[in-house]
Amino acid sequence: MAARKKTTKPATNVPKAQLIREWFDANPQGTAVECVKALADQGVEVGSAHCQQILSKRKAGKKIDVDTIKLAAEFVSTHGDIDAAISAIDAVGDFIKSCGSPEKAKAALETYQAVAAVLN
Repeated sequence: MAARKKTTKPATNVPKAQLIREWFDANPQGTAVECVKALADQGVEVGSAHCQQILSKRKAGKKIDVDTIKLAAEFVSTHGDIDAAISAIDAVGDFIKSCGSPEKAKAALETYQAVAAVLN
């Protein structure tokens, strides 16, 4: 019978996948091997295959398909040029962030519209 390999458990109850994601958040150019070594230094034993799987999913999520590019082209043509389109996205994005969510931003605009109608 083969000896059982001892594994080091993380000091916290945080899942290993979350620790891996957090490491890649802090080290966006990092590799799976670097992640394994860094987490081992923290007392967390993970496999490079697990790290590579999470890294691959992250990179796959950043790909933009042709339909998205077509939507972007349509958006730019609606706003006149790329700089105006980016400014519009920044302005709307900041408004949504300050409201907390797209739903709250929409509710704020609807409330504003109702108040403006009463005042006019």
